[in-house]
Amino acid sequence: DQVMAAIVAQGVPPRLLKELLWNDPQRLRTELESCIDEKLSHFRRETEQLAPGLARLARLRSLMSSMFGILQHFVPRFGSAMLSLRLLTQRFADTAHAADVGAIQRGVYGNVTTEMDLLVGDLTDLVRPHPELGAALRLAGSQPFSRESLAGLPGGAAFVAALDQFLHRFGMRGPGEIDIARPRYRDQPGLLFSSIIGGLSGSQPGTHRAHFARLQKEGDMAGERLIAAAGGPLARRLVARQVGCVRYGLGLREHPKYFLVRCLDVLRTEVLFAARELVAAKRLDSVDDVWLLRYAELLQLLQKPTLDLRHVVAQRRSDYVRYAQLQPPLVMTSDGEIPRLPPPKDLPQGALAGLGASAGVVEGLARVVLDPAQDVLHAGEILVAPYTDPGWTPLFVHAKGLVCEVGGMMTHG
Repeated sequence: DQVMAAIVAQGVPPRLLKELLWNDPQRLRTELESCIDEKLSHFRRETEQLAPGLARLARLRSLMSSMFGILQHFVPRFGSAMLSLRLLTQRFADTAHAADVGAIQRGVYGNVTTEMDLLVGDLTDLVRPHPELGAALRLAGSQPFSRESLAGLPGGAAFVAALDQFLHRFGMRGPGEIDIARPRYRDQPGLLFSSIIGGLSGSQPGTHRAHFARLQKEGDMAGERLIAAAGGPLARRLVARQVGCVRYGLGLREHPKYFLVRCLDVLRTEVLFAARELVAAKRLDSVDDVWLLRYAELLQLLQKPTLDLRHVVAQRRSDYVRYAQLQPPLVMTSDGEIPRLPPPKDLPQGALAGLGASAGVVEGLARVVLDPAQDVLHAGEILVAPYTDPGWTPLFVHAKGLVCEVGGMMTHG
């Protein structure tokens, strides 16, 4: 409620109408990214002007709370897409063009996570002609590997150069990236290798790019049909704006998360620096111990040279191992109740009930993947997963379909 009140107080609703009725939809992404880059630059300047360690971490604690200010720039731009989609759905409901409203949501422009996935597909294409390089990646996995040894293989130099370009842009991402303790692609590039290996079977070079280009063309053509069916000149102009807002605004949904992960990357760097200093001073046993401390405890540890929290870390590590073995329920109310839904009726024998998040039917080998960094999903297979987040999306390049235990229309899958 406080966040929404702040958004309204900062004049978001009028700006939403401005985006909906006046501004060029093709500028939605560039303007939002300019705001993000400006805020991230301020975030880094405020950090780097202080000494590493206690001073930076104390400042970062307050800076992290300010990053939600990006919502005032995001909400009107993404909101124009969502409002346009609602208006188009209402206008073309129960008409021959209702399916076109669904089609304009596919292959949207500006989704930063989709761009990351396509680059993973490009890396796969670089490996495809070189079996020896592929075999080396299979051995490397998530273990430390030598760039020099990979570069010395046929096709390896081009692959390593492209990998470094990928890490320059997306190295701060990774599986479970909201958990600041989880390794990033920059820390362990091998986290990407299972996705690359899975793409080596089945598809041809450039298939991922061709598939996305086909979706974009289908979405654009569906938008043109909606505009043509709108009626008179004024109606066509209004529908054209709404289609543009959907095509160029809907893909912005990943940008706040992308901004958050980039901010967390700055914080993670400073926390690890402090952890290495504490290990060198023999006040922590390992760098990873820092993730078992609360933020205030880390600041206290840096302030008080005599403070020893290793016994606290040991107890929490024991608790962590024990909790990791528990199986939480899918749903739990605030009162602790675990509701159990009655099984759906009229199901075929052995069928599993679920909710369809998108239309269509696919057939393929279903492969259960519990860890996207370890398990290999081959091209053309159906991904069966407990959940997905952006760290899972490189597998989407190769998946023919997706079944999630937890998820919905607005999740990454």
